[in-house]
Parts: sequence; C-alpha cells; structure tokens
Amino acid sequence: MSRMRRLALLLMCVVSSACAGTPAAPAADKGWLVGTSSRSVLPTVDGGHGYAAPERLPPDADADDPGVFAAQFDQGPITVGNGKDNAHWVRDDLRVRTLAVQRAGTDRVVVIASADVYMVFRPDAEELRRMVREVLPAERQGKVEVLIHATHNHHGPDTAFAVNPDWYRFFLEQTRDAVKEAVERLEPATLRVAEGTHYFGGSDLGGLRVYDPTLGVLQARAADGRVIATLVNWADHPESTLNWSPPRERIAAACKTLGWTAEACDAGGRYLTADYPGALARWLARRLGGEVIYINGAIGAMASPLDVPAWEVSERTPIGDGYTPPPNAVPPGSVGRDFLVRNFRKPILVGEQLGVAVEGLLRDAKPLEPSRLDVRHQPFFTRMSNIGFRKLAVVNAESGRSSLGFKPGELYTCPASGPKTESTCHDDGRAVDEDPVVGPIRKGDHTRSAVSLLQIGELTLAFLPGEVPGELVIGLPKGIKATPERWADETPSAHTPPDQITTPGYVKRLLPGTWTWAVGLGNDELGYILPLSDYRVLCVADKLGGAGACARLHQAGLIDFPDAVSGARCKKLADDPAALAALPEGAARDAVVGSCRYGQAMGRPQGHYEETNSAGWDVAADMLAAVATLTGKSDATQVNENFAGYHHRYPPPPPRP
Repeated sequence: MSRMRRLALLLMCVVSSACAGTPAAPAADKGWLVGTSSRSVLPTVDGGHGYAAPERLPPDADADDPGVFAAQFDQGPITVGNGKDNAHWVRDDLRVRTLAVQRAGTDRVVVIASADVYMVFRPDAEELRRMVREVLPAERQGKVEVLIHATHNHHGPDTAFAVNPDWYRFFLEQTRDAVKEAVERLEPATLRVAEGTHYFGGSDLGGLRVYDPTLGVLQARAADGRVIATLVNWADHPESTLNWSPPRERIAAACKTLGWTAEACDAGGRYLTADYPGALARWLARRLGGEVIYINGAIGAMASPLDVPAWEVSERTPIGDGYTPPPNAVPPGSVGRDFLVRNFRKPILVGEQLGVAVEGLLRDAKPLEPSRLDVRHQPFFTRMSNIGFRKLAVVNAESGRSSLGFKPGELYTCPASGPKTESTCHDDGRAVDEDPVVGPIRKGDHTRSAVSLLQIGELTLAFLPGEVPGELVIGLPKGIKATPERWADETPSAHTPPDQITTPGYVKRLLPGTWTWAVGLGNDELGYILPLSDYRVLCVADKLGGAGACARLHQAGLIDFPDAVSGARCKKLADDPAALAALPEGAARDAVVGSCRYGQAMGRPQGHYEETNSAGWDVAADMLAAVATLTGKSDATQVNENFAGYHHRYPPPPPRP
C-alpha cells in the first residue's frame, strides 16, 4: 500500500470515526453475529421503484420541491398518514430496515424491523411474524424473534385509518424479505454502544413539557472493521413539514396533468417522505457505511420538531444549546428570519445534525460484551375508553377488514375492576352492539397489548406499545416541585399544574442494564399514553343537550372543568358502581356518563388533543405494571433526580468553548 493511500485511509477514519478503536474479531464460538438488510416500501410504478431512483429525487438543498410526480401508483390511490388522500409526489425513499443479532454458540436470533411508516398495529405485526415463519428454513423455525417498530412517519402511506390493502400487503412482503435476508447475512461482529443527549430539532410541545433528549447509539462492525449497521434511538415526531404546502409554481405542471384548477393545486399532505429519520440514514450511510436503523423513543404528548427553532448549522453558526439560533444564523432554506419555517430543508437539517451527534458519541463508544441476548414479553389488557376506536374496529362483513390497520383486531369484555387476565377477559368474537349515538361499535371494551424487553448484553430496550411521554419514560424533572412554571405551556389553566402531576412511575427506573432505552410504537400502537392526572375528556352535554349544559354541570361540581370531565372521574364511574349510583338521577347523570362515554370521540377540551387519539385512560398504569412484572421491580418513584428537564423554552446551558 502506498504512503498516500495509507494517509488517505487514516484521514477517512479520523473524519468519520468508522475505524476508531476497532476491536479484535470474536472467536467463532463466542461473541456476536449480526446481519442487516433493507427494502423500499414506496408504492410502485410500472412494477418497481425506478421512478424514484436517487438520481431522480430532489437534492437535499432544495427546500421546496415535493419530488418526483406520480400520476398513479400500481397499488391504486394512496392516502398519506396524517395527510390527504391521493398522494402524488415522492420527495425521498421510504424504507424498512432490519437488524438481526445472535450470540455465537446459540441458536436464538432477534430481529428489529423499523419502518418509515405511520404505525403498525399488533394484529398486523402478528401477520408479519406469520409471513416470516413461512419463509424461514427448517433449522430457523421457532428460533427467530421479530420486534416491529414504526418511526411514526406522518408523510408515508396511511397504515391506520385509510389503508390501501394492496400496498399494505406489499409493505409486509418487503418487510418479510428484509427480515429473512438479515438472518441470512449473519456474520461475526463486534458491538459497541454510546449514549448522550441531543436537542436540535426536538422538544416537548405538550401541556407538560417533559422532553427525553436521550440519544443512544448501537453500532455493529465486521471483523475487517467494516460497519454493518448503526442503530440510533432518539425521540421526535417525524412531522417537520406537517400541514405545509410546497409553492404552487413547483407543482403547476403536475396539477395540469391531474386536471386540478388553480385553487385545487396543492401538494400539502400529498407527498411521501421519510422526514428526518431518512435524512439521518442517508447522512450516516455516506459517512460510515452500512445500514442505519432509526428507532423512536418517548415521542408522546408530544415530542416534535414543529415550533422548534432550526437553522443552517455551520462553523459561523454553531448548534450551541440546540435551541437558540446564533445572531448571524439563517433559517432552513436560507430565506428570511423565520426559524420556525416549515419546508423540506428542515428535516434535512434535523437529520444531519442528529448524525453529527451520533458520530461524536461513537468516538467514545464502549464495547458491548456478549453476556446475554434475551427477549421477554408481558401481555396486558386495558380498557378502550375511546368509543371511536371501538367503532373503527367493527369488521366489514364483505371485506373482512375493519377501519383500523390491515388485519382486524380482537377486543375483549373484562371485569370493570379487579384482575384482567386470560381467565377473566373474553374475546368478543367480533360481535357488534348498536350504540344510540355513534351507531355500530364492537362489543368488547378492552384491548390486549404487550410490553417487550430486549436485552443485548448490558443494553436494554423497552418496546412500548404507543406514544409515551417523557414523564413516563425518563421521569419528572428534579426541579418540578420548586419551579413548576418551567414545565408549563402557554395555557397553564388547561392543564394540571406541573407540581401536581402524578404518574405511576417511569419506565427507565425499572429497567436493568447499564444502558436503558425506550422504543415507542413498539409492536403495537395504542395512541397517546398519558398520565391519568392530566387526562381530560370533552364534556358533550352542550352537543347532546343544548348550550350551557356543561357550565351548569361544572357549577354543580359534577364535572371537573368547564369543558371537560377528568379522566380520574370517568375511571371511577366506569370501575365503581357505587360512584355511578352516587350521581343524581336524571339528565345530569346522563350528561356526565355520556361525556365519559363519547367525549374522546366527539372532540377535545382546550389543550387536550391527545386524548382523542388515546385508546384509554388506563393504559399508562397498565403499561407500567407490565414493565414492573417483566423486571420484577416495583418502584413508583415519579421524580428523576438526575434529570434536568431542558426543552426549547428552558434550554440547556450552552456548551463550553
């Protein structure tokens, strides 16, 4: 090798950190085996993805181009998750990425599959596992565990409410093939892990601003030092361009092809993009090589890039505390002074700066010894208090499908209180009741989900079945009792004061291991998982009984807020017949009970959107109880004395020069 060649390789290692501290290859009978794969899950055109080849997609520097235009997809009309029907543009690729891990000398394999999609419900995850079993060789049967994660991408095909079944089947097939290939590609590897904090582009926009900034990195490298895969765990909704429309002049030709008038010429909510996780994956793949698997963390109620400042980071305009633009900074796209602007440049900046932070952490990454590889699951039943979900779960007799996900799910009838177990809860057999207000609903008023714990050496990942807020994952900040105003939003009267918030504990306190990470939307999606102490359900008395009814109920002390009933009151009425009997008979009782029954489906109280997309008020406590059962650790501590609780309105101290 020439001197110049050696120098070039040395410089590349210094810049990328890809070669730093390459450990020796493990022996064949011990150590780790790792494999990885990925597939595009974009809908196809003319049988493939050539229409969205990388050279046809817009450059990252273009802030306004919605991407390649597709008049129609092979699978038919595609609705965008949290967008509109009939997607027609592809800004960048959507992929499912898989990471297979095995301890040498054992036969068990664990595969993490992470997809750039909205969500994957439990029945659909089970369908994927069935499909994987069909293609695994005989010697692998019963020995491959598949854990499913959706990044919660708000700009991919809808996987929740308006599912295109032909595309969803294609998505499952692509995921199946990526899982199979990752297993086939298992090779000797070393693992190393790092953890830090990162803020740029992410914060908590909910009523209680508790943001978990944990950034976790797990990297696998082959015996020759080649990066096989880098897994990244952080917390932020992939919704950087939500409700934003690209300029009409960029889509005028496409609108003409579609026959849209000037007023109808709007690409907002009709483009497909992986948002910042896609930008992160492309950045790190260019810098380090290998697959990049992103798994979201505590994004509930809610961690988001919206209304969080971002700017073009450079040596002259550094990242600083992650929230405060330097005086000479320019916003995404380098136009104007609006650092909250939404365009396609913002997710690029968020993803790339996340990648920079990952590279920094990898410089001090620690070896992950092959002490164990274990997966355990704890199922639990929980009340589905959101009657809207029960309506969506009704199965259409002709199609065999419901309006939730791809495969219909099971609901159960369980006792109002006491243990809810396999012996006390009974499958409703998809039976339907006729509700006088909302029409047909599923008879079952409980759903079944699970928490899963994956332990890779001293790293523990808790797969949690929904959008979990920071206070339930990393705990309440240490200063919340002394200075509660730091964690209140702009409408404090709409929420329980931060120093009065109570929780059933927090996940990371219960987890074993040196490094403990949360994975939201893990194997299921129960919507927002919220502490009961700030759960509010809309008072519907004004809608069902005439204006002023809610105010009268509040004045009489029968509901807790002028526009809402507390989740705690609704829970008591649902669980305790004596509490229900204590309400005055007649219209007042009907109004309170009716609000608890219909409120989540009929609207939102001030500042409480999340409850409309929450399965129920019991989920937080039931989920924490499942974690405690798995770990054998019962600890209801609520405040994390090691957690400062910084966010965009209470930024961390700037880094030292």
